[in-house]
Amino acid sequence: MNFIPNVPDLFSILPALILAAGGVFLICLSVLFKTKEFLIVRYVSGLILLVAFGSVFYVAFQFPGNGTYFDGQIENSVLSFWLNLIYISMAVGTAAVVPRILKNHKIEFPEFYPLLLFATCGMVLMTAGQDFILVFVALELMSICLYILIGMARSDLFSLEATLKYFLLGSFSSGFMLMGIAFLFGGSGSTNITAALKPLIVSGYQGNFTKIGLVLFITGVAFKIALFPYHAWTPDAYEGALTPVTGYMSTAAKTASVGLLLVLYTKLPLPLQDSTWAWLPGILALLSMVYGNLLALKQENLKRMLAYSSIAHAGYIVAGISAGIKEEVLFYLIVYSFMSLGAFSILAYLEDGTRQVTFFSVQSLSGVKPFTAIAINVFFMSLAGVPPFGGFWAKLFLFQKIAESEHLMNRILLIGGVTNSALALYYYLRIGIATFMSSDEGEISRNHSAPNSIGVTVVVVVCLFVVSFGWFLLVPGNLLAIGALRHLSY
Repeated sequence: MNFIPNVPDLFSILPALILAAGGVFLICLSVLFKTKEFLIVRYVSGLILLVAFGSVFYVAFQFPGNGTYFDGQIENSVLSFWLNLIYISMAVGTAAVVPRILKNHKIEFPEFYPLLLFATCGMVLMTAGQDFILVFVALELMSICLYILIGMARSDLFSLEATLKYFLLGSFSSGFMLMGIAFLFGGSGSTNITAALKPLIVSGYQGNFTKIGLVLFITGVAFKIALFPYHAWTPDAYEGALTPVTGYMSTAAKTASVGLLLVLYTKLPLPLQDSTWAWLPGILALLSMVYGNLLALKQENLKRMLAYSSIAHAGYIVAGISAGIKEEVLFYLIVYSFMSLGAFSILAYLEDGTRQVTFFSVQSLSGVKPFTAIAINVFFMSLAGVPPFGGFWAKLFLFQKIAESEHLMNRILLIGGVTNSALALYYYLRIGIATFMSSDEGEISRNHSAPNSIGVTVVVVVCLFVVSFGWFLLVPGNLLAIGALRHLSY
């Protein structure tokens, strides 16, 4: 194996190189310019993320189609292109919203921004990697950065508790993944994804070593997705972390883990509709929908409600994967990421460092902050799948594709998905009732501080995307947008 990279190899991972080098540069910069607000580090991090975003397009045009580099260790594909855009877009949104939160929590050290870049770098390499060892190292890079980001509010005991829970359970899931890699290597003699899975394909999916290894590895990935029953860390970690970090976890980190599942699926021509491989993820997907939505019904804290909601959305996504769907799952990920980023950005906008945002605290918000009330309802209605917002189309395309299958499990998933979407309307509509129809005045309505202008810009842009995207698809002929995704080559 040739480990000496050439120029095309290096350019194939240009976004990851920019993010990694940018993170190191920010660390050096923070030592040279020790200012209280760390304005230089903040603005330079934004510039680095924008350059990395542009480099994704450069790589796509410079290396069109699917290609492998670093002697088969890295693959650039249409899938990785879309996933990279999601990761970096979510990082840009997070970096724009977080300054006010850091100031409110009196966090006066600049490590947040390098960690954000390193975590995003891990995501890029995780879904581009074609070797289980590389994928695992990249996933751990992402995870370790997230552990630290969750515990950034060191004076908040609840944040530290959330970090400890996430770290311990995350370490446990890493053990599952390593054991799975060991079994895959034992059954194939290789850690290359294609070579490691080949014995399973050749044996008609009867190879015990590789089958056990794949199940163990996917178990670890399911933890990162927050799929039932691997979800226990989610509510506490989401509530304890800084709200922009929570948004980043629920969008970029979840997308990276789902992207890894999609990469594995593309390597496995599984007869999903005719095997137990469809039943196991299908059952977990159904349980995730039911559990997430039922627990979300009981929540008063909006961050905790969105945490349980994310478990339900993980169920919808995995339902699509278990049905053998790729393009509609990717489409759902794109829309869900922007919806979730917008929702958490609004919550960050409403917080003041000590206040928990609940249904009661936002009562009559429309009277004093009409734009805020409209924006939060746009994001929540889109998450609920109410037309014509983007979330409706994402669910519609996903459920339509699942309905095309005659497999019993897919029929069950379709019924479960539609039923749970209707159930979710209750807790999503509560925010509309509280902000527009309540006669009481909430704490935030009485005492609300002004946000930073960049954070408002992010909320406006994401809100316009969610709204305009839905109306765009209503125009005759524009349904070709999902058709284009269906014809992408993986």
